[in-house]
Amino acid sequence: MNAIVVGTDGSPGAEAAVQKVIEVLPGDGLTVHLVCAYPSKSALERVGLTARQDPTDLRGVAADVLARDERRFTEAGFAVQKHVREGDAAHVLIDVAGEQDAELIVVGARGHTGLRRFVLGSVAGKLAHHAPKSLLIVQED
Repeated sequence: MNAIVVGTDGSPGAEAAVQKVIEVLPGDGLTVHLVCAYPSKSALERVGLTARQDPTDLRGVAADVLARDERRFTEAGFAVQKHVREGDAAHVLIDVAGEQDAELIVVGARGHTGLRRFVLGSVAGKLAHHAPKSLLIVQED
């Protein structure tokens, strides 16, 4: 195995996924493509018709999340490449995995149950149905 994709958003599930990779895979010779996706602006936000006054730099927040996890991976001996992209997280992870010819996608499980899971869906659920690569979904402890 030469390359894997790890999705992170700073959540406890994502942090569990990072920890699981560090525990079970050898860092030597393996490149981790660390991915954080952030949502695009809504149509109303793009044309300025929203009550939101202070724009949040979501790209900057995503970059901060990646920097923390990058440090954990490099300390464990992994080579790391960071990818911050706008868009649906599942689609972004699939795109990066394809571009980098990664053999595995690793994500954390959010833990939604019942109606909330049905209405919101999940990145892990979308990946389970659509990922063209092997997928590891890690539950938080």
